[in-house]
Amino acid sequence: MDNSFKTNVSSNVLDTHNLDSLRKRALNNDETALKEVAKQFESLFTNMLMKSMRDANAAFESESPMNNNYTQFYRDMQDKQMAADMSQSGSMGLADIIVRQLSNDGGNYMPASSLQGDTNPLQNIQAVNNATAVDKALPEDKEATTAPAVDEEGNSIDDGKQVNAGFSMADAARPMQFNSPAEFVASLAPFADLVAKRLNVSPDVLLAQAALETGWGKKVSTDNNGGSSHNLFNIKADKRWEGATTSVDTLEFSDGVAKREKHQFRSYEDFQSSFNDFADFLQSGDRYSDALRNSADSAQFLNSLQDAGYATDPNYAAKIQNVMKHDAFK
Repeated sequence: MDNSFKTNVSSNVLDTHNLDSLRKRALNNDETALKEVAKQFESLFTNMLMKSMRDANAAFESESPMNNNYTQFYRDMQDKQMAADMSQSGSMGLADIIVRQLSNDGGNYMPASSLQGDTNPLQNIQAVNNATAVDKALPEDKEATTAPAVDEEGNSIDDGKQVNAGFSMADAARPMQFNSPAEFVASLAPFADLVAKRLNVSPDVLLAQAALETGWGKKVSTDNNGGSSHNLFNIKADKRWEGATTSVDTLEFSDGVAKREKHQFRSYEDFQSSFNDFADFLQSGDRYSDALRNSADSAQFLNSLQDAGYATDPNYAAKIQNVMKHDAFK
């Protein structure tokens, strides 16, 4: 018996014993159970997509001799099994998103889908649960974008927060590739230091927030020409924004329900401009006045941002503080 057949048997969609075993593991707070449950939800979602496609094609099968109750019954079984197999392979990436949304350690969980390359259909979604900067045009609205996951790779890299003596602000316009969290912190620390003084906040807070928003710089949105938008804080572009924009697919959460939407986001010439605009964004009105008053206390600053509606994720502030514990900041 080959390995592929064994895999299909172990994930048989009709095997209720697997579900019973999963239920017992969940009751025992087995962390791996969360991933399995997420795969079950992805399987249900995929099966719904397949069913919709079958229904759309039904009109063309009405006169087919193969279109009868028996073939429909077995085809439905096949579709369910195919959906289960797809969820096990992680090809959709939805299970990773669900795990990150529900995990107690969501700030440090790196979805495998973010490492799967251009073939992943969800790679352009700005992630799931961080719900970042609100649209400036709606000061009372708590609608937020979503952002990618934060990874934990690069721990073996030496602490890189020291800045090269030859650094100049011209470096801000250079394309940057961040191979590790330490490199992300080292490269952006000079920009964060300047804006941190302006806001009277710790530079680590800004760097950790940018890390959470962009997955340590690996998931910065692209501009309309395929280059980097340099948008580290995922701030949307409203009608008052006169700069460049880029269109990004996001997962928006409203009343606990996720839906895919397309929004315009701000695009910058360099990362320094992104940091500067983040400060302008906070200082442009009264909405974040409490956060600015509490800026000297990192925890209060982040909690005030969250309370003001900067993000819809109720754990947004805690996740940023969790990122600040990463070895890259030591």
